Amino acid sequence: MIWTLIRHELLINLMTFRFLVTLISYLLLVLAGSIVLTDNYERRLASYNAAVQEHKERAARAETYSDFTPFLDRAPNPLSLFNQGLDKRAGNSIQIRLGEVPFLWADVYRSAGFNNPFRHLLADIDLVSIFQILSSLLALMFAYDAIAGDRENGTLRLILVNPVGRGLIVLSKYLGAMLCLTLPLLMSFLLALLLQFQSNAIHYTPDEFLRVGAIFLTTVIYTSTFYLLGLLISSMIHRTATSLIVSMFIWVGLTLLYPNVSLFLVNRFMDTSERMEQAHQHIEQFAERFYREEEKLQNPFEHLGRGWHSSYTHRSKTITSIPVESELDVPAVKAYFETLTALQMNTAKAVWRVREQAFSETYIRKSRTARNVLRFSPTGLYQLSTAAWAGTDIARMEDFFNAGRQYRGTLLDYFYDQKAFDSRQWFASDKGAVRWVDVPRFSYHPPSVSGDASNRALPNLFLLFLLNPVLFMTAFAVFCRQEI
Repeated sequence: MIWTLIRHELLINLMTFRFLVTLISYLLLVLAGSIVLTDNYERRLASYNAAVQEHKERAARAETYSDFTPFLDRAPNPLSLFNQGLDKRAGNSIQIRLGEVPFLWADVYRSAGFNNPFRHLLADIDLVSIFQILSSLLALMFAYDAIAGDRENGTLRLILVNPVGRGLIVLSKYLGAMLCLTLPLLMSFLLALLLQFQSNAIHYTPDEFLRVGAIFLTTVIYTSTFYLLGLLISSMIHRTATSLIVSMFIWVGLTLLYPNVSLFLVNRFMDTSERMEQAHQHIEQFAERFYREEEKLQNPFEHLGRGWHSSYTHRSKTITSIPVESELDVPAVKAYFETLTALQMNTAKAVWRVREQAFSETYIRKSRTARNVLRFSPTGLYQLSTAAWAGTDIARMEDFFNAGRQYRGTLLDYFYDQKAFDSRQWFASDKGAVRWVDVPRFSYHPPSVSGDASNRALPNLFLLFLLNPVLFMTAFAVFCRQEI
């Protein structure tokens, strides 16, 4: 009997005009979105390749240790086509300096303090945004008259004349509609992948294919959540017109209003300006102390005679020529740069401790609050889950900057091993430029789908999945209590 009911519901849904609208809407929007997003990704990848080449050449031109300030570039994530997240907004390059420890959104910190990374969560259009709007809307369109319509036209009374339990009716309507909703969803995912594979810039690894599969599964669960919500509304309301109005009202509230309004309120009422001002003042004190200590050092270049030719000035001076009569001044110059470099690194450590604490108490705290607030909405859970699967959330961005800080430490260890800080080649290339054949290379390996990403995605996915049996049982209970 259950299969007969499912086949009946499936055929009814397949022969409706709304199924055709669903299929066309999915395919057209995914087609247009994929073309635009793929072109945008190709441009970003071209910019990344150009930046890598430029930074590589620049690092190779460094003749002294002090002039070696390499850039670490982060390649654009191809899965950002599905969920852009923070992939475009976070820094794409890190410059390694002795006088600064790299940290997330350094430019934002200097200019306007830490903003909420979820503030513009829905601002960028990507494939997940399309599925987020379209799947929830179409699921409610399939569900608003599932029970109310049958009750209104008398079909439900005829079905219950047969020995059919109400639970089987609810289950068959759910399974039949979900098959109709999943089919165009699957076709749109395959179309998106097909269009992406036409680009020579996009090459998915097996791990990334698993992530795409996880995003698809999350989308199906998200669609199921809204269908069951619509089924609950349909079982509570007798008239289809009223059910449709209520469904649209709830859709606007859950999909459009709640995520944006809640994030606005979090950003509005969690004022971090005072804490950031304190951190800024603390950092300014370190900077003033550094400049005072620097002034106490006797700059040997103020007393050196002519013939000291340099290509740069001040702290990263690269001396290209030292006259023979000035060789006696070289030890003083070595001592000057050795002391100045130690002062720079000590100041950088102190500033980093202040920034790290302020970063945790403001930016990270605000983003954690925003994530918790978003979990009260299926749309928020869907966004958080897919961002984690795609690797475009804040945790992945932090991974990259953590790798940058580790590389800075590795590079400092290399300089210590080479005794670079107290060497002539720290500031002068007159005896030969530094050869960078054995300098440590930077490598960044994102976590696998079975590792950190799944740990971040699964809790939100579980909450989204948990809504389904709750909504199903509630709709069943309401349906059983009502008179036909």
